[in-house]
Order: sequence, then C-alpha cells, then structure tokens
Amino acid sequence: MDTREAYLELGVNPSVSDSELKSVWRRLVAAWHPDRNTSSGASRRMQQINKAYQHIRQLRDGSNESADDDAQSGSKAEQPHASTAPEPDSRGNPHFIKVVLSLEEAILGCTRTLRGHLHQTCSACVGKGRRVFARACKTCRGSGAVRKAALFGWFWNEESCKDCGGDGRHHEACLACTGSGEKKLAYRRRVRFPAGLRAGHVLSVPAPREGEIEIDLELEVGIEPHPLFTLDSDGLLRCEMPVNGYAWMSGRWVEVPTPTGMQQMRLNRSALTYRLGGQGFPTSLRGTRGDYLVKVVPVFPQHSDPEQEALLDTLIARSSDAANADRSQPLGQWQRRLKRWNSKHRATE
Repeated sequence: MDTREAYLELGVNPSVSDSELKSVWRRLVAAWHPDRNTSSGASRRMQQINKAYQHIRQLRDGSNESADDDAQSGSKAEQPHASTAPEPDSRGNPHFIKVVLSLEEAILGCTRTLRGHLHQTCSACVGKGRRVFARACKTCRGSGAVRKAALFGWFWNEESCKDCGGDGRHHEACLACTGSGEKKLAYRRRVRFPAGLRAGHVLSVPAPREGEIEIDLELEVGIEPHPLFTLDSDGLLRCEMPVNGYAWMSGRWVEVPTPTGMQQMRLNRSALTYRLGGQGFPTSLRGTRGDYLVKVVPVFPQHSDPEQEALLDTLIARSSDAANADRSQPLGQWQRRLKRWNSKHRATE
C-alpha cells in the first residue's frame, strides 16, 4: 500500500493533523470491527484500515525525525539530533497474531496467556541504527571523503568516508537500539476468548502500558480440525458414529461424545439421526448453544461364526414362539393366516 492509497483508505487529506487522523481511524475501527459489523467484508476492511493508518504513522514519524536532523545540522551544540524526539505512540499500529483454538474452546470459550516478541522501528534513530552529531567527522574532518594512496603512493584517490557515510558529520551507534535500528519488545497478555468464535474472526486486545510503549494486538482466530466433530458453514455441529447393529435394533443405550464430555443416548431402530438440543455450537457470539446432530451408522458382522449363527437361530425361534402366543402381534397374525391358507391349498390339490 502506497501513501496515496493509505490516505484514500482512511478518507482524509494529507494535510490532516495527527490528532484528527487518529480520531478518524478510531471511528472507522468502531464501524468496521468484526465484533460489531457482521458483514462478510468487515474483517478485510478492518485490516486495510489498520494497514493504512500504520503506513501513515510510520511515514510521519520518519519524516519528522529527518526534519529534526536537517534543522540541527548546522548547530554547534554537542547533542544528538534525535535526543528530543518523542517516543512514538504505537497505539493504532496493531500487531496481527494468528491464534488457533480447538473446536471445544471455540464452542465453550477459553482464556489464553499469549507471549511473544514484537519488533518496532527505533524512534531514537528512525531505524538508522546511528546518531548524527553536529560536529565534523573525525575521520574525514567534515569533507565526507578520504584520500587513499594508489600505485605505490604516486597517485591519490578519494572515496566516500565509511565512518560518516559521506555526509561529513560525526556518527555514533544508537544507544537506544544498540545500532540495530529496531527495538525488540516482549509482551505477555492474558486474553479471554468468548464462546462462539468462528475461523476468521478478529479480536482487538486493549493495549496496557508496557513501560512507555503501548502495544495493540489484533488476534485473528483459526479453528483446528476436530477428529470427531464437524462444523457446518451455517454453524450446525455434527457427529457421525458407528454403533453395534444389534444394539441399535434392540434400542440399547450408548455413549455419545459431546463438546462437554460423554453423554448417554438411547438408540431407536426407527431412527438414524438424533438431535441433542443445547449441545452444539453457539448461535451467535456469546449466545446460547444450538443443536447437535448425531448420525449413527449401524454395523453388523460381515461373517457370522457358528456360535453366532446358533444364537441367532435361538433368537429367531424364541421371537416366533412369542409372536404365536400373542394374537395381537402382526407376525403371529400373519403366521396363523398363512397356516390356514396353506391347509386349504393342500386340501384342494
């Protein structure tokens, strides 16, 4: 993103003051934050707004620092040019971090302690890694060039002074960043993730004081795949589990996994899908939990051994005897009608 695009993204003129720029940024964040704006492009727009603001802030901090150096280049005071530059306010320069939650954590909510390091451009030297003084460079005596002998001392060449970079002023390594041009900031933040977060949600974490520097965190949420559950695009939680076919036929109780643990569920041989109310994914952020659908797949043995065959024959015989004894059962009624018909059919032959 270039400077022109950054100003267009925020809808301001380049002449806008720092305070007005910050106010515009805060209004846009309030309007487009995914926690408040449910449109599909809110997360993307939020990232563009923050990127534009960060670009302008870094540009202005760098420009102000360079102006201070130029203004003091002719001064005889023995002070580094960046000594009076204020520490930049990093609020409004959010740092984006990807946080991956388990599906259970997304459903129930959780608290995480986030630790890490951030790198920021050193404000004391504007990322240059050195301080520039008003006095002349000792090596080139202010000329910006040094003479070097060539051809056995018969001729002399001039080349740029390596100690001052050719500008003739005295340079020293920046003490604030030890010459690296950036500062490494450690952060440790305890964050509460509300129930109902979906992949792609972005959370803004308030910036407490870290010494004299404020650190804003923008947390992009991801959800790791689950070995048992699947989450539909409409927020419906599902699970497909195999069950013993004989247990399903006899209406036995089985244990079913839920986001809060195992739960007892009674099988019904006339049903393959079961709806558990209030056991699914929240219907909205911090909202009540929706339904949880469990689909059972009855599994029967592909090949029965002789012992299983004998048991099945016994079961069939006993169920047939019970049906014959109970005249109200359809099987018993059918067998009696079939017996009478068969007797008449044989008599006519």
